[in-house]
Amino acid sequence: MENNVLNKSVNDYVNSLEKVVEKRKLWNEFTLPLLLKTLTEIQNKFEIGWKVQQLDWLMNSNAVNITFQTFPKSLISTLNGSTDFEFVKGASLVFSQKYNGDISVFIIYPEVSEPLPEGELNEIGSFNPNEFNENFITNKVALFLDKIIVREENLLKRKVGF
Repeated sequence: MENNVLNKSVNDYVNSLEKVVEKRKLWNEFTLPLLLKTLTEIQNKFEIGWKVQQLDWLMNSNAVNITFQTFPKSLISTLNGSTDFEFVKGASLVFSQKYNGDISVFIIYPEVSEPLPEGELNEIGSFNPNEFNENFITNKVALFLDKIIVREENLLKRKVGF
């Protein structure tokens, strides 16, 4: 029996598990609180109808998202009581820890009657929890808004009526 080969494989396996444990610990102690703090600050500073949520009902799976729930209050008066405007709520930017400890960042689009070619989920990327800081999070929120704007414009181009 070749012990050197097996020893190396066993050590590699244990090291990979240690990395996962460290990333999961980093998520709980640093990344999750930072996400909640930063996204809540963004929500409060820019009142455009979004809300921060922590999703933790699944064992070994936590997520934080910022999602559009209402039409921006600052624009409600511009509708002049009109009810013919359709606001599609539910677009979300999600930060979710994977089983390997990395953080998956993706956009979930709301369901609309006419699906767009890019689908209802847009993967932004998978990142090590130690890559996160306020600037990183803010940039992902800006990217989210850019993608939502493009989607809204495409929906408006395809929608018949006014």
